[in-house]
Amino acid sequence: MKKTGYSIEEYSEFLRALSDETRQEIIFGFMGHKEINVSDIAKRFALSRPTISHHLNLMKRAKLLNARKEGKEIYYSFNKEYAIGFLEEMTKWLKNCC
Repeated sequence: MKKTGYSIEEYSEFLRALSDETRQEIIFGFMGHKEINVSDIAKRFALSRPTISHHLNLMKRAKLLNARKEGKEIYYSFNKEYAIGFLEEMTKWLKNCC
């Protein structure tokens, strides 16, 4: 297999983060917003705040989200440049793999 700019672990984290419907909905929630705090994200779901935080942390580990803390609140933003670069690299690999 031709080496890409990403490790197998990075592919796994990225794809795992995108595999859950709730996490997909969280990403779609960033449309029209640069940043959203955890409280505002949690209000959109019938899930507990700790469950939402778990989803957000998983997405942050996968580099899909950036986070910054302001006081007691954490603000998240979609890491669009990383996601696009990752998907472009994956597309190149898929086109050349077989």
